Amino acid sequence: MSNDWDILRQDREDNCAHTADKTLFFSDPIDALEAAAPQGSSVNAIGFDDTDFILRAGYRLTDDECDVCMARGGADEFAAARNIIHKKLILIPIHSFPSAASAVYRTEVRSFAVLRTGETPYAAVFDEKYACNEHAALYGEIVSLDLAAFDAYFAAIMDGRRLKNGVTESIAALITDLTARLKLADKDYDEQARALVGAGRQAARTVMENPYLLHASGAAQAAEAHRMLCKHENTEIAMRGETEMLFGAYVTDLYIKSLTRNTFDFPPDNGKRMDSVCEYLGADVRMACLSVSPIYSPQKLRLCEYRINEFRKELLTKLYDIAKRRAAAWQVFKRLYPDDGYNLKNIVDKTDAPLCVALAPDVFKTNSLLSYLKQAGALEKYVV
Repeated sequence: MSNDWDILRQDREDNCAHTADKTLFFSDPIDALEAAAPQGSSVNAIGFDDTDFILRAGYRLTDDECDVCMARGGADEFAAARNIIHKKLILIPIHSFPSAASAVYRTEVRSFAVLRTGETPYAAVFDEKYACNEHAALYGEIVSLDLAAFDAYFAAIMDGRRLKNGVTESIAALITDLTARLKLADKDYDEQARALVGAGRQAARTVMENPYLLHASGAAQAAEAHRMLCKHENTEIAMRGETEMLFGAYVTDLYIKSLTRNTFDFPPDNGKRMDSVCEYLGADVRMACLSVSPIYSPQKLRLCEYRINEFRKELLTKLYDIAKRRAAAWQVFKRLYPDDGYNLKNIVDKTDAPLCVALAPDVFKTNSLLSYLKQAGALEKYVV
């Protein structure tokens, strides 16, 4: 993993080459604020317990339209900031690190997950003193990019495209280096924070260049189905990094098993799926009708089958590599909890996991291998 000097050098190079569709990277919120607007400008600060430092820097605070909107937090705070009329947006993640420099973000419409494209944040600020104390969730966010890169690669193949060179390799290297660093930093909270924030900064750069990457994976789809289930049952919803980490293992194993045999069974029963999404996830009937993904035409399904057979070896090679990295990451992930992962079993009930995975392609649409497995009928046995 890059050291602090490498990170600062990279920030300077990126900031000098700044364009309207690229985010500036900083390590201090005041530095970002001074780059965004002159003293005396109005600032709408979201998610801060103390805003005196903004006043001391010579800026005005407002709760309305502003010159700069500066949001500290995660996906919820970032979404709130995007809804305020402002000239420039500064995001300071305490989690949701990979999304801090992206114009593409995930939000909810009647409990369903949907993608929106907004403005590119003017600046993103990464500082370990702002890091969430839930280090396992932060680590899970970054490890989950591994499966996202695979599903982005799969989607490119299905569309007759190719993923940008180096994306999957750079993410694999980032996760390998971060896992090794966290293993050495066992129970050293400050060193963990430094490692996670540095990796989060690198992940944000990668997602900035590949804005749909963060939302590409079957694990992300399953996590959104699980969120709906928890919301419907009025139970606690875990942080996204935790849920995607747990579903990532399940989905990776499912992918490997599916690619080692003929994946086509019977066409999916969308009527039954709509009923299940309404009954188990609490969806509105009309919204469920709109959300359930249409069944592929026979011609499209045959083309997908051909391409899977053509690229099966490459796909399996990538999945086996992901499984190895995930096995190493899992040990580190568990020990980032104060109880060394004892209560992880309470995040995703083992009886709920198959249902969430089965309904995931109809809850959150993305061109993942999981979405294809739905089309091939391989998930129908899990739909109840």
